[in-house]
Amino acid sequence: MRPFKRWSGGKPSRPPWGDDDDKHSFMCTTKIRGREQDRDAPPMMLRSIHRIVAILIVLVTLYLGVTGTLIEAVDLRTLMTDPQPFDPDLMAMREDFEGPPNFRVLKTSDHLAGTIPDQADYAALLERVAKAARAENPGLPLRYAELRVAEGRVIGQVKIGERELRYDALTAAPLGAPPQGLDGPRHPPSLRNTIKSLHRMTSFGNWALWINVVTAAGLILLIVTGVILYVRIYRVRLRIKRPNPFWSVGGTWRALHRSISIACALFLTIVVLSGAWLAYESLIYGMYNAAHRPAQPMAERSSGKSRGPATGNYADVSSPLRDEELAPMLRTTLGTYHRIMPDLAIRAVRLRYFAGMPQGVVITDGYRAQQIDIDTATGRRVSRTEASYPETGFPFGWEAHQIAKGVHRGDYFGVGARAMSIIAGVAMIYLSVSGIALYAAMWRKRRESGRKAFFWKG
Repeated sequence: MRPFKRWSGGKPSRPPWGDDDDKHSFMCTTKIRGREQDRDAPPMMLRSIHRIVAILIVLVTLYLGVTGTLIEAVDLRTLMTDPQPFDPDLMAMREDFEGPPNFRVLKTSDHLAGTIPDQADYAALLERVAKAARAENPGLPLRYAELRVAEGRVIGQVKIGERELRYDALTAAPLGAPPQGLDGPRHPPSLRNTIKSLHRMTSFGNWALWINVVTAAGLILLIVTGVILYVRIYRVRLRIKRPNPFWSVGGTWRALHRSISIACALFLTIVVLSGAWLAYESLIYGMYNAAHRPAQPMAERSSGKSRGPATGNYADVSSPLRDEELAPMLRTTLGTYHRIMPDLAIRAVRLRYFAGMPQGVVITDGYRAQQIDIDTATGRRVSRTEASYPETGFPFGWEAHQIAKGVHRGDYFGVGARAMSIIAGVAMIYLSVSGIALYAAMWRKRRESGRKAFFWKG
């Protein structure tokens, strides 16, 4: 019996995986039910699934590879040029790190703010500011109270009732409402966010988020089937004393397709799995956000138009502070902060209730300011996702979504690991292009022999 006989019977043909050199792999055979069959030969169904799924999603994978690589290129350019905090692309990179809008305290200007002097009497300053606010707005609930440095001096800022007001922390002189400027809720347009919207498909509307979810499932299937096919072929090659994991047969397109896919398999797996997580969560978040709204701009309210209070991640979930709580909350906040961040000065400190939890929020010194959130009832540092927090729209919480974004970009493992995301993006581009070329070549040969079906088995 000929060792290269077609698996389904009939005329001799090329080995199932199409590489002429791999015909030697068929020499290791066993008799099964009266015919020759290699123990590790890749099943025809597996090859068919891999090829059909690839051709169905290849244009989207090419699109995602290009847009994802462009995002990484913009990020690397931004990091290498060391821009100011108000650079639009740097602002886009940092957005959402510190939680949803109703949780976030850190402002863009905080990255440039001065620090509160070490010798400052925080308790006395905060008490003075709270008394001034109470005197000016009697009977209104105090939603938060904070100290920060602005215009070269320590100021106190409070939200009392629906108003945000500032006072000189040393003299209690009123300073009016805090300026918005670039610290407003909307960041300026940026190249990064333009490309990111294209990458996530939201440029075409939230309905397009489904495309990423379906494509992510297809990519996972391609990785699984591709690895199984490779392992089965390689095990056969090992038995015939050909241990090189990268073999160059079947033409340049095929050899590079196989080599790049296996060399980048780990990076591709991390990027695809984290991308699948993000695609699913973004889809759910998009539907959640569509049902909620931000606070109404002051211009609309003053014109008499009303659309109701903010909801979802924009809703005010604070509770009123009592004056007698300020000192013990502040003491716990500073004690915990100095224990976990002993070398970093303080740019701002805020006391509040968030969803029933008494919190002290500290904005740190350093090149990149951080927001540290402390439960003043227990003295522990808390995350952006806690059991008592309201729903954010992400199925696994805000914290898990930000971790997944870090893994997808690579910087969760360190700034140098961003190279992983770039390698995966370039690999996805090549694998998409080479996949199209290989499929077109096979289809032309089949058509010349009278087999014109666009999809086929084997």
